[in-house]
Amino acid sequence: MGKNVIHQLKSVTDTIGDSYIITTEDGKVIVIDGGYKSETDYFVEYLKAVTGQRRPHIDAWFLSHPHDDHCEVFLEIVGHRAKAVTFDKVYLSFPPTDFYNGLDEWADYILHEYARLRDRFAGKEVIPQEGDVFSIGAAKITVLYTCDPAFTNCNDSSMIFRMDLAGTSVLFTGDAGVCAGQKALARWKDTGLLDCDYCKMAHHGQDGVDQAFYEAVSPEVCLWPTPSWVWDNRNGNLRTPEVRRWMQSLGVQRNYKAFEGSQIIRMKPRIVTTTDVFEPGYPGGRAVERLARLGYDALDMGFDYWDFENSPFLGDKYLEWASGLKAKADDAGIVFTHAHAPGEADAGDRIGRSIEAAAALGARYCVVHPVWHDANGKVIRSRTRFLAVNAEAIRQWLPKAEQCGVVLLSENLLWSASADPRIIADLVKKVDSPWFGWCFDVGHAHCSGYVPAVLRQCAVVPLSLHIQDNDGSGDGHLIPGDGTIDWDAFLRILHEIGYAGDCVLEAHHQSLEAPDDERDAILARLLETAKPLRDAME
Repeated sequence: MGKNVIHQLKSVTDTIGDSYIITTEDGKVIVIDGGYKSETDYFVEYLKAVTGQRRPHIDAWFLSHPHDDHCEVFLEIVGHRAKAVTFDKVYLSFPPTDFYNGLDEWADYILHEYARLRDRFAGKEVIPQEGDVFSIGAAKITVLYTCDPAFTNCNDSSMIFRMDLAGTSVLFTGDAGVCAGQKALARWKDTGLLDCDYCKMAHHGQDGVDQAFYEAVSPEVCLWPTPSWVWDNRNGNLRTPEVRRWMQSLGVQRNYKAFEGSQIIRMKPRIVTTTDVFEPGYPGGRAVERLARLGYDALDMGFDYWDFENSPFLGDKYLEWASGLKAKADDAGIVFTHAHAPGEADAGDRIGRSIEAAAALGARYCVVHPVWHDANGKVIRSRTRFLAVNAEAIRQWLPKAEQCGVVLLSENLLWSASADPRIIADLVKKVDSPWFGWCFDVGHAHCSGYVPAVLRQCAVVPLSLHIQDNDGSGDGHLIPGDGTIDWDAFLRILHEIGYAGDCVLEAHHQSLEAPDDERDAILARLLETAKPLRDAME
């Protein structure tokens, strides 16, 4: 299954309709609308291909508004093909059943069909309100607009919501018209939540929201659930040419058009740097501002560099400290996505603090080193013993990780069993929790004699990377290219295994060892070196 991917499905018959499948890095499947009843066979077969499941499972199904070209696939599956697909929740904000009686025959039909079939998915319905936030695995959904009974045009009942996934923001608009768009714009423009990287064009790219709405979104990429005849305005009375000109004037970089076939749209990996590029105790707020100014996309908080006496991380107000750093990051236009705990998985309170503080920062992942030696200091060499010790150590933290919404990651180290990436991947299988994965440290593997091809032999794909270079003789944590790692081979393997996470830089030693007035130049070079790596990972 592709990870952190939007699948924009084609229309089998080149007709109006919306159909999106999103697959996340942690295996969740989200569906938006689905299209006409006649699209059901294609939808089901596509879903089977994406998930690799004979009976695909959907974690969340969003229905934007009650029109047949958006809802009939859902109703067909619920009504006649319940054994073909399963789903956990359906999210919708429909008006009362008779609301469109005499106003819109297709909306009236869909509302009555939905009401007739409702008992078949009892307990699975979620009615969002404006401002609600839902976490569906790694995807965060923020609801910006729901049905307003003041508007009697069914298109203006379309739910508008923002999805944040893997550092990319996507705005889904249903068939929202001018009224819905203006209401959403009035409420959310000053919050920045409408400003998104990708935008699903409202009402198939014609006769939807107005130009001011799209200007607030200012997308880089547009998703057009559009048949060819709407794109070309063949009947001469559609607004598609005008909307296309708006997008051109906004500098949109790419348009994905459904009439050109189903398309796989991958989220753009972020360039993340550890805050350990600064010495222990370097003011966190200053580090955030400095790295944001240099142009990094996101940050990895090194709690391991805050493990000293009188550190705010070890004080009573550590969560206030972390929340303050998040506020600094918000102001600077950067986010925390990762964190790194001190010690090993049995380090007691320091691990708990790291998980809680990672959540306060807004980070999704927290690396926790595996336990690599026994209490007497003897290195654990046995694979079986290593797995048993670490599974026990990790499992004690899983309830807190789930409570905080933070995924724990183990990583390959440099000592005996901990050095083998295959054993770290086996640990993930043994623990078997959605709140635990692993991080592949490229530099550690290189020091330990493991070439990138070892990733082919790992039981599960890593959720994160630590990218650094060295000459193989020691853990240099150098800028990529300053050591002897074969980065071209590494990138080929990443594509082969389907890695879909961020480009997380742990190349901090050169910055640490330099005078402070030389660091910006070193960190700027690190960023420029990472950009082609990130681009090759897309």
